Parts: sequence; C-alpha cells; structure tokens
Amino acid sequence: MATNQSPVRKNTGQSAMMRFLQHLNTKRLLAAYFVIISLYIYAPMISLIVFSFNSGGIAPPYQGFTLAWYNELFANSGMITAIWRSIQLALVVTVITTVLGTAAALAYRFEFRGKRAFLYLIILGIITPGIAFSVGSTLFLNEILGFPRSIWIALPAHVVWTLPFAVIVLLAGFPPNLAQNEQAARVMGASRLTTFREVVLPQIAPTVLGAAVFAFTLSYNEAERGLLLVGRNRTMPMEVFSIASAERATPELFALGSITTAFSFLLLILAGALVTYGSRSS
Repeated sequence: MATNQSPVRKNTGQSAMMRFLQHLNTKRLLAAYFVIISLYIYAPMISLIVFSFNSGGIAPPYQGFTLAWYNELFANSGMITAIWRSIQLALVVTVITTVLGTAAALAYRFEFRGKRAFLYLIILGIITPGIAFSVGSTLFLNEILGFPRSIWIALPAHVVWTLPFAVIVLLAGFPPNLAQNEQAARVMGASRLTTFREVVLPQIAPTVLGAAVFAFTLSYNEAERGLLLVGRNRTMPMEVFSIASAERATPELFALGSITTAFSFLLLILAGALVTYGSRSS
C-alpha cells in the first residue's frame, strides 16, 4: 500500500512546487536581488557618509549632527597638501591619457597588423596586479635607470592604469556613423587634418571628455601602482593609508571619504552623460 502512495505523494510535491514557481514574479525577484546586491555594495559608503556627520565619532550609536570633522579635515595642512598633489598628478595624467587614448581608439578603427595584440597590450594595464606593477616600476625606474623617487615618477604607472579604461570608453562611445561622415568629407576633397578638425573631433568631443573624466577619477584615487615611487611626497590615498595603518580610522578620514565619494560619483555621472551623448550624436 505504501508503494502505491509514494508516486502520488511525489507528484503532489512536484505539482505544489511548480505552482509555487509559477506564482513567483521574475521581475520582482530580480528587483529584490538588485536591491540586496546594491545594499551590500553601497552600505559601506552610506555608513561612511552618515557617520562623518556624527558628533559621537565613527562608532554607533548616532549621537547628533556635526560638521566638526570636516573642519578638522580642512585644518589638516598635511592632508590638504596631499590632496593637492593628487589633483596635480591626476590633471597631468588626464591630459596624457586623453591624447594617447584618443589616438589609440581612432587607430583601432582601421585594420593593421597586430591589431588584436595591440588591444591586449593596452588591456594588460588593467589585468596586472597593482602592487606587482609598483614593485616592477620601482625596480626599473629607481634601481636600473636611477631616477629619484618623486610624485612625477609615478606618472607612467598612473597612465598605464588609466589608459585602458579611456580606450574602452572611447571605442564604446564613438558615434556609429563616424566612419561614414569621415569618408564623405574625404570624398568631398577635405584633407585629413581638416576632416579630423571639422568632422571627427566635433563628433567625438563628448566621448573624449567623458574618457578624460574617467581618467582623472581613476588617477586621483590610485595608490598601489605609485606606492613605491613617490617617496615622501605622498598623494591623498597614500596619506589616508598612512594614517589608518598607524592609528585607527578617524572621523576626519570619514569626512575625507565622504567628500571623495561624492566628488567621484558626480564625475562618473558626468562622464557617463558625456559618453552617452557622444554615442548618440550624429
């Protein structure tokens, strides 16, 4: 008798499971999954911002709103100097990366020998671990070539890091009809320089600016690749690591993290808007 009821119970269980699965809303499940993952990723950033205004410091409970930690941050001359160094380095890196990235992306539209290897060589800057690249850079630049440690010696290391992202953004954001418009201008008798200045550059300008913003953000927040190259003139991320490793995280660092997060977020929104606009323009 038990033998006859077993398949019935099994089929009943399967049918109940099928009814349960059918009642599930796939869109709602995906939305819930997205919310959970977003909270997991962004909860530390939200906590950072919230407790940067906490009068009780960086540990819960939240005791009240204050701007004291931001005042301490702006009164810290060492940190302000490090931030200014990071901005200076990021600006130079942005210019170099934008020029090289634009040239590389424009060249990649054409067929040439070693085209795929050329792209892989650029992408290698993303794949290589930052600390390994830092060790190799200091061995080559400081030990073999004999350059003294300086913030500007870290410039090549930052460009190697930012260039792949700029090229990817540019290749993804170029208008689809760019080649046709360029060819039409050449057929009409325009020189290569005139075609680039009057046709190509106006169409790719938003995407180029978007790639430049990405490059600035990446360089400004980069620490690993220049860790062993800058010497005593530390950049902002290195100054933060130095304070946090010697002591413990302080409300002042929370204030700096909040400003940096908000600044980077706004820059990334600007970059995304520029790239989207550039890819849609004709």
